[in-house]
Amino acid sequence: MARRDQSAFDTLVGSFTHLNGHIVDQHSEPWVLWHTTDLYAWWHSFEDQCQTPLGRKLMNAFADHEEYLLNLNATLPSGWFSKKRRQHEAIQHRWSTHGWGGFDVFKNSASTLLFSPIAAGLALATVEGVSEQRHKVEWTQLNQRMIQFEFSPSDTRLPSAPPPPRLPWTHPLDHGLQSPHVFSELQHNGTELSLEGEVVCMLPVGAFTRLLHTCRAYPHALGKEHQDSWQTPGMEAGDRSVMLMVVSSMSGLVGRGERPIYLESHKSWNSLIEHYLIQFGWGAPSSIEPLDSEHGVRFFLSPTATFPFLVGWLVAMWERGYGIPSKFSLEEEGSNWVLDIESRHAYN
Repeated sequence: MARRDQSAFDTLVGSFTHLNGHIVDQHSEPWVLWHTTDLYAWWHSFEDQCQTPLGRKLMNAFADHEEYLLNLNATLPSGWFSKKRRQHEAIQHRWSTHGWGGFDVFKNSASTLLFSPIAAGLALATVEGVSEQRHKVEWTQLNQRMIQFEFSPSDTRLPSAPPPPRLPWTHPLDHGLQSPHVFSELQHNGTELSLEGEVVCMLPVGAFTRLLHTCRAYPHALGKEHQDSWQTPGMEAGDRSVMLMVVSSMSGLVGRGERPIYLESHKSWNSLIEHYLIQFGWGAPSSIEPLDSEHGVRFFLSPTATFPFLVGWLVAMWERGYGIPSKFSLEEEGSNWVLDIESRHAYN
């Protein structure tokens, strides 16, 4: 069993609380605990749904959000005394705490299992914070773990990264009181986190919000059958497009995985949501009701930054549990949203 790095683990536990199925930091910014294999699978499925290469968009989203968080938390020490050494230690501790691996700001390299555009974005924000200058970045994946970066100074003058943009389904979260229960099951080997033998990492939801905000401008590759079956009344075209891309990509992730999902009735949902969603920070429905149709179920959802992923999880789990394609309706009602999922066979 991997040993626990107590300093990094103590920081992790002290930095996050759990409330209503969300993992939030001290600024009430939401984070999720991703299995790295799931992250790869989701990303490739998501990029397949968009008719535009997105690697640079993902990198920029993480660079902007990491810059925002570094400034928000005043992570990089100032003052002249041993500044470089103290900054390097702060960087190593931050990467280790979140299970990102290690980033050597002097050698411009990372030892990590993070997807390389994400690692490049995190590294770019760090280098710009240390140098107090904008840079461009290129990277080379040397092997499964090692990434070599090449940073070049840029004359670009940009303001500091702002908070993540607001999307129709985002709403500020409160701060919880208890540490996420799943943290007690994590193992820490010094630079990486694992859960039941699988590598996991903490990632800020705000970076994905920035990505999705950008992707609203791109066309999706979903076929007509999906578009007709997945209804989002009242949602603007760009928001609908990116919502459907997330839902489809989550369906691909769950459908190709090996998660055992059994749905005997609408009462089966609570244990599945606790096991697959709540403990990892994806959120949870506020209530669940059966519909009159066979296998039909209604979810009442609160607006949060994880909302598109939560909808995607629920649709994907429904399809996996019943083994049939879905139709759904997602509509805003007052301050909340209602998601109705039924069989597409009944629709056809």
